[in-house]
Amino acid sequence: MSLLKRAPLLHCCHTKNEGPFSMSQSNTWLFGHHAVKAALKSARRKTFEILATKQHEDEYKDLAKTAGLKLQIVDRQRLDKMTQQPHQGVALKVGNLPQVNVKDLYDADLLLMLDQVTDSHNVGACLRSANAFGCKGVIVPTAHSSKDSPIIAKASAGAFEDTPLVAVANLAQTLENLKKEGFWVVGLDGYANQTLDSVDMGGKIIIVMGSEGDGLRDLIKKKCDFLAKLPMRGSVESLNVSVAAGISLYEARRPKK
Repeated sequence: MSLLKRAPLLHCCHTKNEGPFSMSQSNTWLFGHHAVKAALKSARRKTFEILATKQHEDEYKDLAKTAGLKLQIVDRQRLDKMTQQPHQGVALKVGNLPQVNVKDLYDADLLLMLDQVTDSHNVGACLRSANAFGCKGVIVPTAHSSKDSPIIAKASAGAFEDTPLVAVANLAQTLENLKKEGFWVVGLDGYANQTLDSVDMGGKIIIVMGSEGDGLRDLIKKKCDFLAKLPMRGSVESLNVSVAAGISLYEARRPKK
């Protein structure tokens, strides 16, 4: 099924539902090597303190110095008390990432939207796949979605620093506005009549994934130009949402014959 070029409507009206929303809180602690190193190297937000066990002193002393921080050597028990998640012996105190508005994503050729995906690890893994396939941003609703940035940052393997997670009040209205900017909306639905590889995704595309339990909400399905499914050959009926997102993004980027 081919996609014709959707011409953008100039000077279209944008609602306050698309306003910027900061996904991270001030003075958040990040844990784990990928998350900490990505935040130090990207320099997109302020860093305040860095803690590491003696085992990782040589690994972080130069990175800390470059960021203008003094590396504090602590015992593992102190880090254990700071988080219930695996910390890998390092923690970094950071400020907010720069706010990103949906309008900042209008020039993208590929976006990912998550409809009520509530697990922080899944959101982080989706961010990781989005970054890997050159997706400019991941859009989530302000309600009924995960906003636990330390876990998301760790699960994203550092992608959280470079691929914005943008929250909006109204996904359906956001999809309408994206359509006006030339995007085609492809929703993943296990009950769709066509498989994803039958959809020609040569234009500006936003892929929409639903929660693992309920899938896409009916209102969001109605906003999709195409509904498609991944072909399942085994006995399982569905994939983890982050795995399905990775496959879908790959399909969107795969050169077509």
